[in-house]
Amino acid sequence: MPESDRTKLQQLFTGDLPGIREHLKMTPYRALTKALPAKRREGAVLLLLFQRNGEWYFPLMQRHDYKGVHANQISFPGGKSEKEDTSKYETALRETKEEIGIEQHKIEWIGELSEIYIPPSNFMVSAFVGCYTEEPFFVKEEKEVKEIIEVRVSDLLKPEIVKETQVTVQGGLKLKTPYLELNNQVVWGATAAILAEFKALVLAQNELFR
Repeated sequence: MPESDRTKLQQLFTGDLPGIREHLKMTPYRALTKALPAKRREGAVLLLLFQRNGEWYFPLMQRHDYKGVHANQISFPGGKSEKEDTSKYETALRETKEEIGIEQHKIEWIGELSEIYIPPSNFMVSAFVGCYTEEPFFVKEEKEVKEIIEVRVSDLLKPEIVKETQVTVQGGLKLKTPYLELNNQVVWGATAAILAEFKALVLAQNELFR
């Protein structure tokens, strides 16, 4: 990756992060959360930028249908912090390698987005942005990943992808929520909130993706 592109990417993180303001645009129901539990699990995800045919992309994953609160949902590669991880960023790199087969040494650090709490699974998630130094070849972990979805950053920037739907959450509760329509998939919840913050940074500070 040219040094000029790397510098432009890292410039996204030179100012204050919009954090909760952007998170709430995609998850307005989070405003009802009064306090975080004292005991919660820690995890990390990676928004991995890469170029294909001259365009910028990032991968998302669809999880399998299983007995769990995040079954079938679209997410970033990532997961629970383990004892052997020396940092949250290392958690994100390890999980990315395990889930979509990406070599860690080919990922360049770009920056860190705001943490986000996920009530259904009681996770506090750290979100990182990295850049792959070459065109990637993804290999999904069959037990955890149903599909790998390559999303154009230019599509993320389109205002018309923000829509509204009703989803069924834990306990059969019906929840009306905004979502992002990306590659004909419904991207909602924490993943949509993280993408909303990244999108705000790009639109405010950077012309690399336009």
